[in-house]
Amino acid sequence: MARVVPFEAVHYNTHRFGQDLTRFVAPPYDVIDAVLERKLKEDRLNITYITLGDEGDSYATAAKRLRRWRNDEVLVKDEGRRFYLYEQMFQGPDGRPTVRSGLVGLVRLEEFSKGIVLPHEKTMPKHKADRMALMQAVEGDTEQIFMLYEDPTGEMERILGEARKRGELLRFIDTEGVHHRIIPIEDQATVARMTALLEPAKLLIADGHHRYETSLEYRDRARGGRTDGDLPCDYVMTTLVSSGNPGLIVLPTHRLVKGLDDGRMRALEARLRERFDAEEHGDADGLARAVERSPAGSFGAWMPAIGAALLLRPRTGAGTAGPLDGLSVHVLQEQVLKPLLGYTDAMLDGKVDIDFVKGTGLAKAAMMAEDGFQACFFVKPPTVREVMAVAETGVKMPQKSTYFYPKIWSGTLLHLFG
Repeated sequence: MARVVPFEAVHYNTHRFGQDLTRFVAPPYDVIDAVLERKLKEDRLNITYITLGDEGDSYATAAKRLRRWRNDEVLVKDEGRRFYLYEQMFQGPDGRPTVRSGLVGLVRLEEFSKGIVLPHEKTMPKHKADRMALMQAVEGDTEQIFMLYEDPTGEMERILGEARKRGELLRFIDTEGVHHRIIPIEDQATVARMTALLEPAKLLIADGHHRYETSLEYRDRARGGRTDGDLPCDYVMTTLVSSGNPGLIVLPTHRLVKGLDDGRMRALEARLRERFDAEEHGDADGLARAVERSPAGSFGAWMPAIGAALLLRPRTGAGTAGPLDGLSVHVLQEQVLKPLLGYTDAMLDGKVDIDFVKGTGLAKAAMMAEDGFQACFFVKPPTVREVMAVAETGVKMPQKSTYFYPKIWSGTLLHLFG
């Protein structure tokens, strides 16, 4: 049984700074590069001074800064446990205005073996070690995990729809033009009803696998084998979104490869034509659009140096023995990256001569930059239903298989244990 409860959130002092928190917020830690980090840290109160740390000291300075911000009332704590509506308004892929509404609360940590909280992607040990260092230093959650749940009756969506009419706690517009709002849900009868509605739900981790697994490990260390009572670290701060929400969008994460000379690329092209049904396209944009329209398991290979832009489909009769076999990212990894290019799991985890890039525009820009990439593989993103189906079987997709858009930004709400 899932346990989702209200909490007393810590957040920037809107009475002091106003409700528009654009200067303080940031994307999640794992999508911030060095250039963006420097820009965000131009403001000495930006949340990245906590989530990314400072001065190379394993987050000790971040913890001191967080305590100072609380003492100076840069950050304040709400009185009384409540849920929060996290609303994001943005332009969808079809150009139409789109709204995604989620519930922010605390989810009780559960081992994956119980089948209550479900993962869908593999994790990388170095990222978990980094998040553990931060969590131990600040003793709390500084970012929200993103989870999905099924809402068969639609009642949760109706409650969140009503909450949109209430007064907002804070707001901001991010760098991609997404409008974010946080709205408190304080009515205790409504809070209790929402907790009850979520009890039978299975919760799928959409984004934040590393943070969830880190929270499990932190809890176990803090408990030291004890099972009695309820501790703050038994829960993790989460934004929960219905799997049927119309604003739930999954974007493709393409693969870029370097370290290939013309000879290896031509050999690769030949072997791809042997293994897959190939269809030639004139350029990257046309190829990317063809991949979007293509059947399950299809992907694109673009190698501009040798003039190759191929849509590749699994051969008829290849079969789909498992839930992963129809996914573009899995087919690419298991039938191309590993057997044809020699990648190992360790190389993929360490991003050795490979990168993962969201969207066609950024992938094209990276290919044209001076980073040395010679091949771009365009993939189809899995649907929400496919992600949930894979998770329920207990298997995991390759890392960076999904990019749920828009991201849950940091600097809105914090859950601190003390």
